[in-house]
Formats: sequence, structure tokens, C-alpha cells
Amino acid sequence: MRAKRLTFKATAHDIESEGLPSASAFDADFRCLGKRELCKRLPKEKDSPQAASGQRIHEALKDSDLEGLSDSEARTASRIMYGESEIVHEYGFEGAVIEFEQRVWDTDEQLNHTWSARIDRYDWMRSNRRLLVVDDKSGWTLPPAIFENWQLRSEGALLAEYHDALETVVALVHPFHPDSLWEAKVYSQDEMLALLDITRKLVAEIQKPDQPRTPGGIQCRWCPAKRVCPEYQAWSATLSQAIADEIQDQGYTAINRRSADERGEHVRSLKEQYKNIEFILEQYVALMEKDPSAIKGYRLARKLDRQITNEATAIELTRKAFGQDAVAAALKFNLVALEKELAEKMSMRQAKEQVRSALTSVILFKKSRNWLEESRSL
Repeated sequence: MRAKRLTFKATAHDIESEGLPSASAFDADFRCLGKRELCKRLPKEKDSPQAASGQRIHEALKDSDLEGLSDSEARTASRIMYGESEIVHEYGFEGAVIEFEQRVWDTDEQLNHTWSARIDRYDWMRSNRRLLVVDDKSGWTLPPAIFENWQLRSEGALLAEYHDALETVVALVHPFHPDSLWEAKVYSQDEMLALLDITRKLVAEIQKPDQPRTPGGIQCRWCPAKRVCPEYQAWSATLSQAIADEIQDQGYTAINRRSADERGEHVRSLKEQYKNIEFILEQYVALMEKDPSAIKGYRLARKLDRQITNEATAIELTRKAFGQDAVAAALKFNLVALEKELAEKMSMRQAKEQVRSALTSVILFKKSRNWLEESRSL
């Protein structure tokens, strides 16, 4: 594992943002009000090669010049440009005034800087006071979805006030997202003013000392304070204990502790995790399809399924080559197909009854294993 390059000196981002809150951190800071103050006491990681690559891509987008980028960086930038053009066309921003890579400041009543946002791109239609704010993601990490993305909402709200926009479209462009190249959401002027008010109040909250720390997926994912944060350590220990409980006595230790209501909620959440896990694994497959070296220790695998294009011909060829017994062995009797065929001339209930009556000597009913099915009250 690569050793982190740590520093107590102000980074380029610290200098540019004057050490004040920045919208790029709001998705984590707003969900854990004590995170910012704890992280200020720790060393920072110097710019990584990934961060430097992202900076090169954003500079190339600003100048619309992909010369000097590596092949992979140029492909990423090209995808972002394509996504931006689709958004401009979809929401009617052709001919707008475009600005790139601007840091915009919010101020207090004495015009002192309070927080800022570095805007990747925004398009301003002065004629009808419509604003488009775009955040381009050049890395593999998926950002919070558009409807809960505080970085983009705060950026849009700040610019909407600055331009007195009647309508604001905020958009995310993420070229490595497995499902969508971009996503966008439209806000009215009143909605933007409300979001700006919430942002300003939360900016004040995250700068207060002794704020509570709230562990969770978004705020803890890249937090440099995880190893020293008591709340995260307790959260992680609780999870570890829960896993140990599930292993002990085949999982019944933890199950027996729960009430009937708690068991119902637990089963419901576990079933929901099936869908979540399948979705995440599909994302990893999509990632590997774009970059075969993206996941250490894994490779893409597939199998070829054989299919018969003409069953009648296949049966005749088998009979000629291997005899009728081979045909009979290769074919599997299908009760469901037989019932469907009979149901063309009668009800399905009658079809099932007639099949059961005619084939009762060769039908064996075998119980499956039990499973949990949610009951419904009348």
C-alpha cells in the first residue's frame, strides 16, 4: 500500500479557500457536524497523482484543449464534454455566457468571506435569468446523487443569488457512472433561496467547537480522522460485534436478543440488501469493463451458453445419429408447458386438474425449503 504523504502546511486548496469552509466538503461536513473541527487537528494528505490528474482534466476542459493529456485523461475529458453538451441541449442553454473554474464567495454583512465554492462550469442566460451549474467528476468515486448532493446544491444556491436567477439547473457529469453519464435537477428561485439559507446555517454549525460527530457512509468514506474518531470506532465495533453474534450459535445469539418487531425489520432490511449488493457488484463489473486493472485481485469472467436455433431439426438430427432413445433422454417433460397448452381450450384450473388426474401415478409432490414471505394484514 502506498504510504500517505502527510503535511501540516497549508495545501493549495487551503490557500485558495482561505482555510474557510468549501462546498466540495459539504456532503461530508453537513452530515457530521463535528468532522471539520476534528480534521483540522490532523495532518493533511498532499495532492495525490489522482488529484493532479483531475486538475489537468479540468484545466483542459476550461481551455477546450485536450493536448497534453494522457490517452485515459483525454477519454475522460471527452466524455465530460459530451455530457455537458447533452445537458446544454436538453435544458436549452445554447448561446449562454459560459464561465469555467471560478471560485465564488459568500460574505457576511461586513462583506467578510464566510465560505466558497469552486464552480467547474456555469452557463448564464441573461435574457430569461436562467442558470446552469455543472459539477464535473473525473474520478471513479461516485458522488452523492443529485437530489441529496450538498456540494452542488450549495454551489447552485450561491450563484443563483449572485445572478438573481429565476430558475437554476444543477447537473452532475460522471463519465464512470455505470448507469448515467449525467444527472440534473431544476430548482425555482424560492427553492434556491431556501437551500442557501440552510447552507449558511450549516456552515455556521460546522465551525462551532464540540459539535457531535455522526458516523455514516458518505461522511466517513474518505474521512482522514477515522482512526482517531471515537464515534466511528464505536460504530465499527458495533458492526464487528454484530458479525460475531451472527457467527456464534449459527447467528441465533443476536436474533434471540431482538423482539418480534425488531426481527421483522431486520429481515426486511436484509432482503433489501440483496438488491443493494447486486447493484454494487454490477457497478464493479461495469468499472472493470472500462478499466480491467481497476480492481486488484479480480478479473472479468464470462461463459458461453449453448442454444439450439431449431428444435425440430435438432431432434431429427439426433434421431438419425443416435436413435430414438437418445432423443427421449435429451428431452425433459414439462408439466407447466403441458398445462399451458391445455389451457388454450379450457381454464387453467381445469387444465391443472386434468393433468393431475391423468398423470397421478407418475407425479411426486416434493416440498421445497421454507422461506420468509412478508404477510399482509386485511
